[in-house]
Amino acid sequence: MKAKPWNMGVGIAAGVIVGALIWWNAYVPDAGVFQNPQLIIVPAGMGVLVVSIRNKRKKVGPYDPEVIERNRSGRV
Repeated sequence: MKAKPWNMGVGIAAGVIVGALIWWNAYVPDAGVFQNPQLIIVPAGMGVLVVSIRNKRKKVGPYDPEVIERNRSGRV
């Protein structure tokens, strides 16, 4: 049985949750809500990267050899 690809949305959501926890821990009162937005954005990007690497190593989703071969002659 072939493994199912992980959804990029789940990677983004997990990254945003982790980033929000890091941001909340580093929050400085009176500094504003938009302080250190990179603490939320970078973990979300890393979540997408982890999902993409996992899908590529397992050869599922857009990295499936059957899908790649089908798309060589054009989109179906």
